[in-house]
Amino acid sequence: MIEIVPLSDAIGAEIRGLDLREPLSDEDFRSVEQAWFEHLIILFRDQDLSYDHQRNFAARFGEVAKRGGDRGSDAEKAEGEGVMLVTNIRENGKPIGTLPDGEMMFHSDTPYTENPLKATMLYALEVPSQGGETLFSNCYKAAASLTDPVKRRLAGRDAMHVFEYQVTETPEGGFDRTTLPHFAHPVFRKHPDTGRSSLYVSELMTDEIIGLPDEESRELLETLFAHLRKEEFIYEHAWRPGDLLMWDNRCCNHARNDFPRDERRLLRRLTLREDQPVMMGDPPYREAAAR
Repeated sequence: MIEIVPLSDAIGAEIRGLDLREPLSDEDFRSVEQAWFEHLIILFRDQDLSYDHQRNFAARFGEVAKRGGDRGSDAEKAEGEGVMLVTNIRENGKPIGTLPDGEMMFHSDTPYTENPLKATMLYALEVPSQGGETLFSNCYKAAASLTDPVKRRLAGRDAMHVFEYQVTETPEGGFDRTTLPHFAHPVFRKHPDTGRSSLYVSELMTDEIIGLPDEESRELLETLFAHLRKEEFIYEHAWRPGDLLMWDNRCCNHARNDFPRDERRLLRRLTLREDQPVMMGDPPYREAAAR
């Protein structure tokens, strides 16, 4: 029997009672999918999953994304199609994967593309003795708790996202955006399945709010980034080997804590393609909710 246990008041749920090596019944899948829509991230502990097990589970939620062109190390390609190894491990002096170590600011995955990824799934193979936690911020709750005056300033606006890590820390004029992947999406994004509006900006990759003067855009983005970092919206996940964690990339941001560089960390990552266009959401005004 499936048991769904919230991970925090902010976001996330652990789902117990399933061995993901076995195919899910339609009834169990509906329960899991509904928990995912409700809690945004779902965790399965103590799983013993091969690449095929992980891929088969991911495919229940949609099309597993491929990595473009010839991207990926030899180890990633050998692991299976679409795999990214999030790891600091090196073999013969060369990284076997991607995003090796260090802290990473809050972001969603691939917002600089026309159709950002639907979901990301990580399976923990090796974890350090300390650090390396992944933090998640609930962008539904962040959107809803903005003041109505701020929501009105953001209503109907798009933000530009750029594939340049720490774009918000780059000195003004420090890079040419036209040379980098970039795309504009609504600040309030409507979820295609739940219909809810989330705050779709991220500290790592959002460059500007389109249509605002530069200084006003920067100041407002800094306010939004600080808002998304509030403890009331965040769950911090301490990894254990055998954890499988999947999050909805359309309505939450994630970040990573630093960890000792001399300790190994290895997570197998798969992602899901989004087959629906990004939609603008209505600001979740408090005034309307109070009526």
